[in-house]
Amino acid sequence: MKCRQGGQPASKCERCARKSLDCVFQQHRRGRKPGTKIAKRNVPAAHSAVRMTPEYTGGPPSIAESVPAEEPGNLQPSGVLNQEAMRGKFSLRRILSTADGDAMEPPEASRPSRPEDPIEMGISNLSIAKSLFENFILVLNPYISQLDPHLHTFFYVRQKSSFLFTAILAMSAKTLNPIVYNALYDHAQDLYTDSFRNGLKSTEIVQAILILTYWKQPQDTRAWTSIGYAIRMCMDMGWHKLAPYSASSQAIVDEVRRREIRNIERTWYVLFVYDRSISLQTGRPWMIERNEFIESIDAWCSDAIADRNDDLLGAFVNLRLMTSSIFSLHAPRHQRNERVPMEYMETLLSLKKASIERWESHWTQEVERKQSSEEGTCHKFLIRFYGTHFRLQLFSLPLQDVLSSECSDSSLHLDIIWAAFTGAMDMLKLISRHSAQLYFAQDSIHVMTAYSAAFLLLLSAPDEIVQEVESSTVDVIRDAAQAFSHQASAAGTSCELQARFLHNIAAKLSRRSRKESAAMPTKISGLNRHVPRDQKDAAPAELPFLPPEVIPIMPPPLEQPLPEVFIFQHTDLDPLFMDDGAWADILASAALNTQNGVLLA
Repeated sequence: MKCRQGGQPASKCERCARKSLDCVFQQHRRGRKPGTKIAKRNVPAAHSAVRMTPEYTGGPPSIAESVPAEEPGNLQPSGVLNQEAMRGKFSLRRILSTADGDAMEPPEASRPSRPEDPIEMGISNLSIAKSLFENFILVLNPYISQLDPHLHTFFYVRQKSSFLFTAILAMSAKTLNPIVYNALYDHAQDLYTDSFRNGLKSTEIVQAILILTYWKQPQDTRAWTSIGYAIRMCMDMGWHKLAPYSASSQAIVDEVRRREIRNIERTWYVLFVYDRSISLQTGRPWMIERNEFIESIDAWCSDAIADRNDDLLGAFVNLRLMTSSIFSLHAPRHQRNERVPMEYMETLLSLKKASIERWESHWTQEVERKQSSEEGTCHKFLIRFYGTHFRLQLFSLPLQDVLSSECSDSSLHLDIIWAAFTGAMDMLKLISRHSAQLYFAQDSIHVMTAYSAAFLLLLSAPDEIVQEVESSTVDVIRDAAQAFSHQASAAGTSCELQARFLHNIAAKLSRRSRKESAAMPTKISGLNRHVPRDQKDAAPAELPFLPPEVIPIMPPPLEQPLPEVFIFQHTDLDPLFMDDGAWADILASAALNTQNGVLLA
């Protein structure tokens, strides 16, 4: 207890005099050990640990590192050894230090003063750099929802980080001014190497790494490792401990500070989406777990200073949260102990399909509400494309069990097969309808497009595929290939590679169709009784179908039933679904690089 002084000066305080105690004041012996630091408490709870550290370019300080408060009673190495060493500055010198604070390490030798700014280096002049930067914010940034146009102005980014500034100019030049692209790209890679070699960490470095992966060079296979490095960097800065978004905690912070805080939060949301997307595409585990902060995305998007690009990010975060609950149920059989009964899975798939439709409707309305009628953005296209891709993945998962099981009759699961088939077709039709959005699209769009075409190639392998369906499939793939061809301005671009890939897939299907027609001219003669006479000359995208009464019922019923002849032979298709090498062979023969056996986002 504290000694309480009485009304009159005395040799003893009131309490000690009453209890006949010696009045001796002692400093308290509890609390942190000398040399450690604690977070300040006079900022909002969600960001109480954010502190200022200098940017590596030597510019003004930026929000770069988060130092969580020390947990009392932690006897693990993170609580016993030097705190700074265990929180992002892990080195033997710091762990074994006998000094306090920054004195534990000798001052680093000053780096040679060399310009890192691409304008000062003469790589680009000021007018070209401004044009490239403005076009990146207006044209490319809406695809990735990465930067805040109100915060990331030309002068702000240039002063903040030469690495981020150069990455923005390089990716803008790749699509808009190829003449200066190579020099800017090489300089960005040099700054990337420099930041890695020196162990530098900041929000801007993470954003620069992300931007370099969205529109990477076709032969670049570093997306998986680069995103993993960026996530580890953010964890060193404490982002994985961000508290759930709260509008009340933002009220006491000025707008610039709020936008800087949202800049950190936005980047962590983007990494969550990217992490889950790569996991789905490559089959590798994700690194970022869902938590209360991730699940507070809807409240974060409704903030008064939210940018309209934040709605697209909110849609993607919600979509990836939806995938978390379904894909774990369909892990390969050797990775799970029990199999989900197919009758339960069909009901679950129906519920998820309805959830996707509600998700697409809600977020499409949100992005439409914030743009004028004459204004066109890529947001509606991306929401529909990603939603259709999710539907394709969702209904393709149980096909492996359906088509590989000797005891399962695939005719009982025609609605699942049909939903997967139409999902792949719808993705390619979206490509044809939104061809104006393709030239600037990030690489993940090309990977998902390649997946849908390769999926149709696999499904068309059995002899029982009807001539009408296969012909329509070829036409849809060729239309998508033509859409990419119109956007391919030079050889080696993503659109040019995608056009060649789709044309190759269409050629394979067409050759197979001719061989099957020559070998079995009467095999599909019975189809005509199911197709009305006026539909025989319909457009390629119109597929024949049976009357609803012959289709198995699945709640809720799908809009279009599946033709009876769309039934697969287990022996023909199962090896392709079970063997990852078959996918690599198909994609490699179609001119798409699958180095390391996977498609990288």
